[in-house]
Amino acid sequence: MHRDVVERFGGRIDVVVNNAAHMEPYTPFLESDPDVYWRTWEVNVHGLINMARSFLPTQLSSRENHNALCTMINVASSGALSVRTGSSSYRTSKLAVVRWTETLQLEHEDRGLLTFSVNPGAIKTKITAGTPEPIRNRLPDRPDIAGDTIVWLAAERREWLGGRYVSCPWDMEELMSRKKEIVEGDKLKLKMGF
Repeated sequence: MHRDVVERFGGRIDVVVNNAAHMEPYTPFLESDPDVYWRTWEVNVHGLINMARSFLPTQLSSRENHNALCTMINVASSGALSVRTGSSSYRTSKLAVVRWTETLQLEHEDRGLLTFSVNPGAIKTKITAGTPEPIRNRLPDRPDIAGDTIVWLAAERREWLGGRYVSCPWDMEELMSRKKEIVEGDKLKLKMGF
């Protein structure tokens, strides 16, 4: 796939949207199928790692040689930031994506990489088909919100947001108006209060 994409775009890659999702059935940990539980991690984390290993070197050389945008948008989830019973593999794997995105930014920002982890929103999709119906029926967001926000993030370099978590349903104008607060407080990154 990498070779086809690179050939199609003349060796230059500006933006990678790294999206993979698998959610195990809503069952408590000890009642879950270990293989299905682990499959969630394989798709949600290992899948993104594989894509980054394939595309990141080309992105970095595209930045160096063509002043490309060099943006990687990793799709996480609001589930990374909350705890509920019955979906621990999904939530913890998406939490790993958020931290990994921060780490990629730190490791490669000197070469121009700009990373974001995004929550696409609470959307009814195939991935939520196994979610209990009362929860699924309360998912308020539309897929176009995710698309609009990802296009907004990919359209230009916003270094001040690099390595941070962005939730697609947020008002992006309000987010921009809070730039100083976000940067000075080092917000929208994983932290543990004590």
